[in-house]
Amino acid sequence: MSMFKKQDKAPASAAAKSRRVDKRNRSLKTLSITSTILFIVLLLVFNVVFDSLLGDKLKWDWTPGGQYSIGDVSKEILGDLTRKVEIIGLFDANADQKYLRVQPMLDEYAASSNGNLTVRYIDPDRSPGVLKEIDPQDLLKPEAGEFVVFSPETGKGKNVTYYDIFDIGYDESYNSYLKGIKAEQSFTGAIKYVTAEVTPVVYFTTGHDEIKYSEAYSSLVMILSNNNYDVKELDLFSLETMPEDCAVLVMASPKKDVTTAERRLIGNYLQQGGSLMFIADYNNTSFPELNQLLLDYNMEISDTRLREGDPAHRFQDDAYIMRAIAPASKVTTEAIDGWTLVDNARGMHILTNTKEWIEVQSVLTTSEEGYAETAGDPEQSSAAGKQNIALLSENRGFIDGTNVTQAAKVMLIGSSTLFNDTILQTFGNQLYNAGLFYYSVQWLANMSEGDTLYIQSKQPVSYAVSKGSSSTNVLTAVVAMVILPAILLIAALVIYRKRKHL
Repeated sequence: MSMFKKQDKAPASAAAKSRRVDKRNRSLKTLSITSTILFIVLLLVFNVVFDSLLGDKLKWDWTPGGQYSIGDVSKEILGDLTRKVEIIGLFDANADQKYLRVQPMLDEYAASSNGNLTVRYIDPDRSPGVLKEIDPQDLLKPEAGEFVVFSPETGKGKNVTYYDIFDIGYDESYNSYLKGIKAEQSFTGAIKYVTAEVTPVVYFTTGHDEIKYSEAYSSLVMILSNNNYDVKELDLFSLETMPEDCAVLVMASPKKDVTTAERRLIGNYLQQGGSLMFIADYNNTSFPELNQLLLDYNMEISDTRLREGDPAHRFQDDAYIMRAIAPASKVTTEAIDGWTLVDNARGMHILTNTKEWIEVQSVLTTSEEGYAETAGDPEQSSAAGKQNIALLSENRGFIDGTNVTQAAKVMLIGSSTLFNDTILQTFGNQLYNAGLFYYSVQWLANMSEGDTLYIQSKQPVSYAVSKGSSSTNVLTAVVAMVILPAILLIAALVIYRKRKHL
């Protein structure tokens, strides 16, 4: 009898144990769900409270290279501001999302300005009076969706458009893509412009079949505009005197020589402390009138075509497309070897009539294996040696201490493609081409280092797989899309089965 009672007690004990395990599992499940919900709620509450109290003060730009942050040059300019500046976004900041990543950057501008810069957003459709406020003379003509940088103390303003902030390119199918972020150089340049008492003017000449600088050199124009320069064109024909605001006169790849009257006009301008940049390619044009002017600067525009004999200083093994050398000079602080791309270069010569008040320096050269071809004929080449692609000259002989206080400056550059949009937009900051132009203009315009404002466009980083063999790409795709998900699925099933038998 007692034996049968003991047999009945074993199943009852197992059932009780099973109920206890089920109750424990339900308790653990309830606790797990409750803890998860509570953690999520607390996280959300903390995020809301933290953002409302410190969100505007504690923000980080995690983009590679700090694409939406400001650098030391901008911070120094903002720290030295003595005039009030406003950055006005002509849109509803809550509704318009295209500048969402730029807005924290503008907050950083305001925070670095010692209270001299403010940022506000106004929808001109709702408050049209703002347009009259920032553009009383109707010169800027700003539009909705743009920014205006404005100084009420100087009355000067400058528009900053979407395309001044984002460098947009188009592929072969006309699909747009982001090439670079120009926000910092555009806003800092505009701040420098509206607060400056004097804005240097760079004049590009016309009338000698020069290239259309606004089309071929649009990238350079943008660099100048974003760095507190005005850019205008000037027809030298029948001009009696040069404009008083001309900081640099640029002749960009003329196909005709200047006239005698123009030579005298330019010569008088230079003798008053003016500056000339002459840019030429190799072609059939000769420049006897300009060369007569250049005698005072110990330089000459030759009729030779340059060829590079060193394969290491060629681009894609083309002897006429050179990776030129920029030696240390008044323009280039430290020598830059092989990072300036030059095509179809005309040689520039240093003359032998040396005078102590005339200083000539090489700005751009070939390697020691460069050749100068007379009239572009390879059969009439010079001996191998360093050839000058670009020169600068400073003549202090005209300074009288009263009417003339600055030296006359001339720069000769033997290639116009050196600065064209194709080169600059293809290679961007990888080459020294754009920097060479900017620092040359800075030297010619007699701008001090404190006035330097060369902020390069920031390049977006692409994480797309663009290189590798087809087999490697297929293997990568299989691992990412099949093998890894399968491993994770198997691991999940194993854990599920183990937890099921707890």
